[in-house]
Amino acid sequence: SERLLLYNTAIQTGLRSNELRSLTRGRLYLDADPPYITCKAGSTKSRKDARQYIQVELAADLRAHVATKSPRAPIFKMPHETNVARMIRADLADSRRAWMKEAKHNPAEYIRREQSDFLLDTNHDGEIIDFHALRHQFISMLAQAGVHPKTAQELARHSSISMTMDHY
Repeated sequence: SERLLLYNTAIQTGLRSNELRSLTRGRLYLDADPPYITCKAGSTKSRKDARQYIQVELAADLRAHVATKSPRAPIFKMPHETNVARMIRADLADSRRAWMKEAKHNPAEYIRREQSDFLLDTNHDGEIIDFHALRHQFISMLAQAGVHPKTAQELARHSSISMTMDHY
C-alpha cells in the first residue's frame, strides 16, 4: 500500500524520485485549501523550492500514512536511486501476475490479457518503464487536460518552455 501511495504521489505531483525520497511529514500541508507538498531547494533539480498541489483524496491517504511517523522521518521507504527502476518493474511484474491469475478461469480473457502489454515493463513499441515515467505521466496528463504549456512548464519546474514542449 505504501508503494501505491508513492506511485500515486509521483503521478499527481511530477516529483522526481530524489524529491520524493526527501519528503518528511513537515513538508506536507495536507490541511491547506488546497493541500500541497513542498520540496526544499536542496532536494530539487532546479535548486529552487517546489510546491506541488495535490488532490484532497491523496491528502487524506497521506495523512493516514504519516500519522505514526516522526516529523523528520522519510514519508516513503525507497531503495537507492540506482534501484528505483528495478522497484517499479518488480511491482509491475507482481501486479501483472495477479491480473493474469484473475482471468485463469476465463480462457478468452486470459489470452486477451496475455497478449496485452498492460503492466509489462516494456510495451509493444519497445518503450521501457522506469520511475521517471511517472513524471512523464504527470506532464502528459496536464497536456491531455488542456493545461496551457506555460502552466505545464511551471508545474514541471522546467527552466524553459522548450524543455516542456520538446520532451512532453
